[in-house]
Amino acid sequence: MLTRFFGTSKPLAIAVVLIYMTLGFFYSHRGIITEPFSWTSTSKTLGMWVLYVLTMFILSFVSQKNDLTKRSSYGVLLFAAFSLALPVALKDHAILIAGFFILIALRRIISFKSELHMERKIFDAALWILLASLAFYFSWLYVIAIYLALLFYRITVVRYLFIPLLALLSFSVIYYSILLFQVGDPSEVSLSFQSISLDFTAYNNLQVLAAIAFFIGTLLWTIWKYLGEQRRASTGSKSRYSVILGILAVGLVVILFTTTKTGAEWYFIIPVMTIIVSNYLENTESLLFKESLLWFIILLPIIIHLLP
Repeated sequence: MLTRFFGTSKPLAIAVVLIYMTLGFFYSHRGIITEPFSWTSTSKTLGMWVLYVLTMFILSFVSQKNDLTKRSSYGVLLFAAFSLALPVALKDHAILIAGFFILIALRRIISFKSELHMERKIFDAALWILLASLAFYFSWLYVIAIYLALLFYRITVVRYLFIPLLALLSFSVIYYSILLFQVGDPSEVSLSFQSISLDFTAYNNLQVLAAIAFFIGTLLWTIWKYLGEQRRASTGSKSRYSVILGILAVGLVVILFTTTKTGAEWYFIIPVMTIIVSNYLENTESLLFKESLLWFIILLPIIIHLLP
């Protein structure tokens, strides 16, 4: 049974998920096979596959090291299935790069709980987020998650509030210097800012709509269990749940504000959704329901690919 096979963390389960991810990823990029061979295109696709796999491993590491999930393979399986259900995201290199950088930043943010090396952690998290914004503009909104984490962890050192601003200033100076070096003339350096858009026309695509509907339904179904776990958690652990929910809220704001919506932007909430749904699977007692849900989640990408 799937629940027994993925209910523990073991190399065979990870290997199966890797095969599943690889097949799904390259099926989403199947156009590369029919097109004339190009070293540049092939190298980019392979690079994005490596980044995609690394994202899965980092998410698993962060989840287990910070006790966000138990030591099972549900997390890697769910991340693979949810992401494969969004082929439009797998084909968007900017989304994959930004998602990778954001996840590294979230690793630093979640570790605020220890209150060790805080200045370095806050600065690193802000820099990774700003790097992500180069690939996907509205990624900068995840800076809000830094302040939410400080709030939920009840860290009241005032100077910490100014560190993201210092990171922004440092990043801006370096970025402007690079642009100036490339252009040579300060008058020719131009900076563009994207506007907020509430145009959801792209969601009329049946494949995108099916994935989003499933994501929303799954979150609504499992988040109540996550809130229940938070209420039962020890006083010291409650804040960790709040941070995850805060990060989810920021991800939804990013989706809402994104200028050009394609459906790929939902990739940003997949890591947090993976953590929440993993907790649900690890704590629910209904074996039949858990088994049925896992099968459906695994088959979801195949169903979506079959849609017109």
